[in-house]
Amino acid sequence: MRVTLVVEGAIPCKGYGGTERQVDWLATELARLGHRVVVIAAPGSSHPLCEVRPAASRAECRAAIPQDTDIVHFNGRYIEVPFATLNTEHGFSPQSPRLRPNWSFVSASHARNHGRETFVHNGFPVDEYRLAATKSDRLLFLAGIARAGKNLNRAVDLAKAFDFALDIAGGSRWRLLTRSQVRRQGVFFKSLGGRYRFHGIVGGDEKLRLLGEAKAFLNPIAWEEPFGMAPVEAMLCGTPVLTTSRGALPEIVDADTGRLFDTDAEFAQAFANIAALSPQRCRESAADRFPMSRTAKGYLDLYARILDGESLP
Repeated sequence: MRVTLVVEGAIPCKGYGGTERQVDWLATELARLGHRVVVIAAPGSSHPLCEVRPAASRAECRAAIPQDTDIVHFNGRYIEVPFATLNTEHGFSPQSPRLRPNWSFVSASHARNHGRETFVHNGFPVDEYRLAATKSDRLLFLAGIARAGKNLNRAVDLAKAFDFALDIAGGSRWRLLTRSQVRRQGVFFKSLGGRYRFHGIVGGDEKLRLLGEAKAFLNPIAWEEPFGMAPVEAMLCGTPVLTTSRGALPEIVDADTGRLFDTDAEFAQAFANIAALSPQRCRESAADRFPMSRTAKGYLDLYARILDGESLP
């Protein structure tokens, strides 16, 4: 099949870039399966297995689509084109109009929150994640630290209330003064002291080390998370997840990979229970449920349905 993948950002991405990483990994898997893949991405992008065409605007994106493509899979820059299309929403924008057909989402919860049914879970190159040789007594918070919905404020409060040390990654500490809601919460000042260690933006081996050595991944989100890539990365490193039951997390975290909580009393119980979870079984559960091979199959099934004339519900 001739597949065109479209993303606004650059691949390979620097920093977090969840959508860009999904497109990068999907392109790799589709190429591995023998499909001809063109990726349209921001200037400066590259991919070892696929042709990459740069586009810095909607017009450039439209012009870059190969005329012999079978389907265009948009992961951003959702534009009208004279080809069969699939549009995957990665963000959270339930009020945005979606007049074009054939939308997919990244979890069942994500689809429901947008009044739709079709979803394909995000996938991961599971062999790139590994178990750590040792575990620490520290918990890990890894997310955009200045985003109020990620709720570093509550993570800091829980660390103090339950007397555990917390590693914090996902941005420089000064960013806590740049967003009004987080600034009003006083997280910058509450997180002073040796209990909290800030690591900034992490990637590569440093990210894998933090994910693997943590006692647990703390994810007290306060918004309807579409999927939750970092929690799954923690699971693939054998680290259980302690998370509030918002968005997709109840379908992502199972009995082998973590615990859900809402109240502080529920957190206390969840925190006490994670010691019994096996790092090996945690990894196996995540690897079984979220390999990129399964994600690619899910999208190939949607491509086939669309090319057969079906309009996704």
